[in-house]
Amino acid sequence: MKLEKVLTEAFAPWVVLTVGSTQLGALVRSPRWGVVTGIGLGALPQAAIALRVRRRSLSDHHVTRREDRPLVIAGIAVSVASLIAAQQRLGAPAELRRLSRAALISLGLAGTATLRVKVSFHTAVLTGMVAVFAREVSPRCWWGVALVPPVAWARVRISHHTPTETVLGAVIGGLGGYWGGGR
Repeated sequence: MKLEKVLTEAFAPWVVLTVGSTQLGALVRSPRWGVVTGIGLGALPQAAIALRVRRRSLSDHHVTRREDRPLVIAGIAVSVASLIAAQQRLGAPAELRRLSRAALISLGLAGTATLRVKVSFHTAVLTGMVAVFAREVSPRCWWGVALVPPVAWARVRISHHTPTETVLGAVIGGLGGYWGGGR
């Protein structure tokens, strides 16, 4: 498998959200809530996408056709909003609640921008997760932005995005991830 395909799959938004949530949960000594958050932010939305791909109502699991994205984004927003309600009601750690709020805000920003340009959710989610870790764990976590350029390159290389779309995703993710969760 070519490097660009490996990077695209390894840093797919659902993977970054699932792994990142689980890791944050472990770091804040709430591994169960980390897993639940990972399922709500990443695994569950991706399972719904995979089901729609299997039924041929979506072209692929990365939702590369821009015209397919609004409905998918709306469905993910419902999943994330439901997760936030459950986290609030059942007492999830504040760090994971802020992660979920940041994800919802970033999704709204990227979703709105996607109506005009096909924002890279790969770079948005990766940069957003780095920003969340920098805010919630340590500013030293900013080193993770070094992963964004190779992922952006991969998305451009396989012709799913332009350089501008990957940069826009990274900016939206970084801003939403850092300031979207509030304090």
